[in-house]
Amino acid sequence: MREVSRTLCVTFALALIALGACNDDSPATTSTAGSPPAGGTAGSVAASAGASWPTYGGSPSRAGIAHGAPAAPKLAKRFTRSLDGEVYAQPLIAGGRIYVATESNTVYAFGAGGKLIWKRHLGKPVPAGDLPCGNIDPSGVTGTPAIAQGRLYAVAFLRSGHRHVLFGLRLSNGRVAIRANVDPPNRTVQQQRGALLAAHGRIYVPYGGLFGDCGPFRGVVVSRTLGGGGRIAYATSATEAGIWSPAGPSSQSGSLLVSTGNGGGGSVGDQNSVVRLSPRLDRLGFFAPRNWRALSAGDVDLSSLTPLPVSRGRVLQAGKQGVAYLLPHSLGGVGGERYSARLCDSGAFGAAAFRAPLAIVPCGGSLYGVRIEGGRLRVVWSRANGGLVPVIAGNSVFALTGDGTLNQLRFKDGREIDSVQVGGGATSFPAAAAAGHLLVAPTGRGIAVFGL
Repeated sequence: MREVSRTLCVTFALALIALGACNDDSPATTSTAGSPPAGGTAGSVAASAGASWPTYGGSPSRAGIAHGAPAAPKLAKRFTRSLDGEVYAQPLIAGGRIYVATESNTVYAFGAGGKLIWKRHLGKPVPAGDLPCGNIDPSGVTGTPAIAQGRLYAVAFLRSGHRHVLFGLRLSNGRVAIRANVDPPNRTVQQQRGALLAAHGRIYVPYGGLFGDCGPFRGVVVSRTLGGGGRIAYATSATEAGIWSPAGPSSQSGSLLVSTGNGGGGSVGDQNSVVRLSPRLDRLGFFAPRNWRALSAGDVDLSSLTPLPVSRGRVLQAGKQGVAYLLPHSLGGVGGERYSARLCDSGAFGAAAFRAPLAIVPCGGSLYGVRIEGGRLRVVWSRANGGLVPVIAGNSVFALTGDGTLNQLRFKDGREIDSVQVGGGATSFPAAAAAGHLLVAPTGRGIAVFGL
């Protein structure tokens, strides 16, 4: 994996949960009063109480839809908070609380009004000097956590032993309920960049390579049960072929979808592919473009976006080549797309979103509104410098740009409604989150929270 864009992460907040803080190999929680979240009007909090953003993209399909949002959102800044490290992971929202994880291996839980409920430090992160390549310093929690069954699941990269450890934190107080090893082979050259997925009673953890593609890495998914047991894994047969897109695996029709990057080998080994996996991580099918060899030779990864389930069981995929593919449910094998269209020349990075009939796709620094009708793709609007990870809320699309601008665009035609500077940072593919009447945007080493 070679990331192309270094920026800031945007996330938004409100829903149902709580988190904590921890120290080195024996996590320790710092907790403030466990009183109900403060701030906001009673009406706005009540209206948002049933809304949540518990995983990247708001749902296992990664559709990027904010539930419970007003029909015509209006941005109103509520508060900002500084944190102890860079925020690469998308914030989460649940139970009227906002959860944020940092590269310092600390997880925070804030109330909707900005009050710190608790924080937990999970252990010392790994400094860049300990690794053969890479562009994150230090490396701690990079992949977006997931909330399930009253716990927040996060993978921390710990300096002690250079281990990837899955923590299950109780939402009520941030205490560690589960701790399990989820290391892949060759763990010091594998990066846990993609979001975790909670599905089928399990947590799925994807891996790709470090920036610079050093060492013998592969595309890997490691899974544990929600209780921390029953380890299973999938790995590409081709070398490299990392699974590194920030949205991680997506879920469709009881199975998982992952996209992979460039890889070696003279035959297809799941490099530059979309792969469908069973809940037990058995390979069920794949797609690769006809030019997959040329893509691999040129480091033109297909995996810069996560596969996006769309209507009628189909899948939308785009990558560094800037070509969007509409795939059948079976994925179709080599050259098996139903339709393809070039969106841009400089590549799709970040994550896409979908609410029928439009997919919102980041490509070449612009956002594209792509209509899926019949078996075809048709671009109906584009917005230059629109943002990297779109969120659909009511009549609007929100997305953060690399320079720290939060854009609000009209969903149907991409026209600008509002634009707010939230601050910059060094993080890649900044991703906002939203639920109910809240939106949370990462700002490098902090967050900015808005009412909608």
